[in-house]
Amino acid sequence: MLFPCPPWTNLLISAPVSLSCALTIDEAVALALQHNPVLRSQQLSTQLAQEDKTAKKASNYGKLSFVSSFTHYNNPRTLTPMTPSVMQSNPAAVATTEDLCTTGVIYEIELFTGFAQTRAIEVATLQQQLSVATTSLNREQLIYNVKVLFVNILAQQELHQAQQSYVDAIARLHQAVQNEVDLGRKAPVDALKSGAELQRARGTLQHLHSQIEVMQSALAALMGTTTINNTLGKMEKTATCAKELVVIDSEQQLAQLPELQRLRQAQLAVDKQRKQVEQVSSSLYPHVVASAAYGQNYGPNDSSNVNDGDWEHQEVWQAGINLRWDLFDFGGRSANISKAKIQQQQQQYLQQQTQLELQRALQEAINNINTAVADYRSATAELKLSNQSAAIEQIRFDAGAADINDLLYAKSLATQADSRCIAAVYAYTTASFYLDYLLEKGEHK
Repeated sequence: MLFPCPPWTNLLISAPVSLSCALTIDEAVALALQHNPVLRSQQLSTQLAQEDKTAKKASNYGKLSFVSSFTHYNNPRTLTPMTPSVMQSNPAAVATTEDLCTTGVIYEIELFTGFAQTRAIEVATLQQQLSVATTSLNREQLIYNVKVLFVNILAQQELHQAQQSYVDAIARLHQAVQNEVDLGRKAPVDALKSGAELQRARGTLQHLHSQIEVMQSALAALMGTTTINNTLGKMEKTATCAKELVVIDSEQQLAQLPELQRLRQAQLAVDKQRKQVEQVSSSLYPHVVASAAYGQNYGPNDSSNVNDGDWEHQEVWQAGINLRWDLFDFGGRSANISKAKIQQQQQQYLQQQTQLELQRALQEAINNINTAVADYRSATAELKLSNQSAAIEQIRFDAGAADINDLLYAKSLATQADSRCIAAVYAYTTASFYLDYLLEKGEHK
């Protein structure tokens, strides 16, 4: 009988769907990269930065405007300014109106702004590069978050299975003890002790189940889906955890620091702030603007004109250059420049902090990996000994040579050692994902 795949498989475009229809870690990452709302919003920020850069470049070419106006005067006016000699030579030919209409075009361009436009374009370019770097880092962080949640769910599922096995074993033991009590071979207190341990184990099992559901909801949110039960019902474990736990060399990993995007992002922020200081400083220089206008003035002749009521029009054009230089503004420009320089210093300190924090985080990730290796080796040795101890205590208890407390304690130690093995393997995997995230390799693995 064939069963349909869960609904989330219809969302997978670039990631292949396994034949078992189980959600793999690569498919979860692909879904998150495609549907995560925060990442998609950041990608739009990159487009906004590009549009801002385009707008800044366009300002270098000036602007062409269409203008039109209508003005009513209390006294007649000529359509265009005229010298007295022109008006005296033929006053009857001069058009006058009280209702003046104007239509034309104006072109304006800033010839010199103290390099403000140039700096604005440079700032926009750096902002675009910053946005691209931020998007790349956000992708890495999203990949890391998805992988960690995915692995933590697998770890909790394995712990849940181990705890379920422990609950089943304690349930069988409790039933056997209860039968012995009914036959008068065991004291009733032994049944009470085994029953109490059974209830405690069931409580732990329910706690693990709740944790799995919480993490599944968090993973579904990162993947941009709300179909939690269907989407995350099954998870494939193949190739998720490392087959061999390997100790990491710290010097080799720290040598990759200069190539990281985070440090480049911090440097871009410093460069951007330095350009903004130069942009603010442009207010100390004069600004030169050129403009040209062409149009038509027209209107009906007024009653004092011999051609009363006739519409006349005249061509008007002009071109000019304007210079403006703010010589004194009571310290406003100096304050703005000082503020920009302070912000530049802040970015430099943040850059130093980024490098120091990255070194600390890398060392932490390496230590976590190496600690997980040591924990795994210790836990596997402990598990082997604990299983042997539990088997011996079971034989002793069955023979009536040991107390039930010793048996329960031995079984509990074996379960704890098994849980430590599981936790160490997944802690190693999580720490490896964290190291990949810091070294910005998550998307390439």
